[in-house]
Amino acid sequence: MRRFLPVLALGVAAALSVAACSDSNESTGSETTAGDATPTSAAANQVVSIGVITPQKAGLTDFGLGMLHSVELAVSEANSSGALPGWTIKVVALDDSSDPAIGTAAAEQMIADESVVAIVGPYNSGVAKAMLPKLAAAGLPLISPSNTLTSLTLGEDLDNPARQFANYFRMVGADDKQGVFLAEQAIAAGFTTAAVVSETKAVSKGLADIFVKAFEAQGGKVTVREVVPDGATDFSAFLNKALPTSPGLIFFGGEYPVAATLRVQAEKAGLGAPLMGGDGIKDDALIKQAGAAAEEILASSVGEPLAAMTSASGFLSAYRAAKFPNPESAYGPYAYDAANAIIRSLPAVLNGQTSPLDARGVLLRALTTITFDGASGKVGFDQYGDTLFPVFTLYVVQNGEWVALT
Repeated sequence: MRRFLPVLALGVAAALSVAACSDSNESTGSETTAGDATPTSAAANQVVSIGVITPQKAGLTDFGLGMLHSVELAVSEANSSGALPGWTIKVVALDDSSDPAIGTAAAEQMIADESVVAIVGPYNSGVAKAMLPKLAAAGLPLISPSNTLTSLTLGEDLDNPARQFANYFRMVGADDKQGVFLAEQAIAAGFTTAAVVSETKAVSKGLADIFVKAFEAQGGKVTVREVVPDGATDFSAFLNKALPTSPGLIFFGGEYPVAATLRVQAEKAGLGAPLMGGDGIKDDALIKQAGAAAEEILASSVGEPLAAMTSASGFLSAYRAAKFPNPESAYGPYAYDAANAIIRSLPAVLNGQTSPLDARGVLLRALTTITFDGASGKVGFDQYGDTLFPVFTLYVVQNGEWVALT
């Protein structure tokens, strides 16, 4: 195994004290009042809702359910503490199954629900890309804990960036930074050649394209560049081209189910070069699916390792005390902070308002200037809706576990 020297983007981690909450209601349905400790006067309160659109029934549910429960935790804590006097906050949860068409239908339901003041999600950039035009037209804010497709905020022309959707914000660094980070790590580890393959979806191909450009700019050589259909199960054509070039590294743009398939097939074909990818492959499900072949797979992920994030310690304790049926995933703190960005803005936004529908535009403006110390670290957005504080970490699978390389 080569020695990696991660070059982390500058990030600031701040401790956040979070009170442990009582058991939170499980929800993958349409609407819940998160937490059992809602004030006794809740029946007389007005209702404002935070929408959640994530993969909950199909698709990348490991990420989607952890994000949903993290929002439920934030809402439970807010209701228990009386953070919004005169109002009860509810979670309206809809599934997108990592499918743009399903996500767009869910967005339309959220727009029609006048109690929904903002949405947390989705996980997938392709789902966000499909639903954003409708949400923007309705002026309904969307904060994603996980989208990395660069064009969602900056547009296609990175030399002339322009904000695409005034209602869109993201909590994590985009692929224009993540692809460069991965190329830097590959070069620092001594890799000089790479065979590159990606799924077709924009976020997957986009990450691979950025990696290729940055890798070659730093002296690396790309021996093969292929694009396969989304959800590909047969990599024989790519492997037949890559094998004769003896690449030191395989770079994959895509998500963990397909990455596991690629890794297993590469080893069977005799191509034992390490596999590297972005945050879409950094999941325990990849290790389970790939088995022994998962060893030495490399992946970036947003933020610092959860166990090392002092800012997330309170969140993690409260999440686990709530006994949710699914782990928080790497995006839990970001979903929690996205919900809290909305909750923190609501007292001023709803002041004098009788309908959350009337408050959507006011909330959107409030989110453009919000800053606070959250579970994920510093929270704030730039003029494009991107996080002001992008952080990445490189991981490797060793002995069946993800290990941070720092």
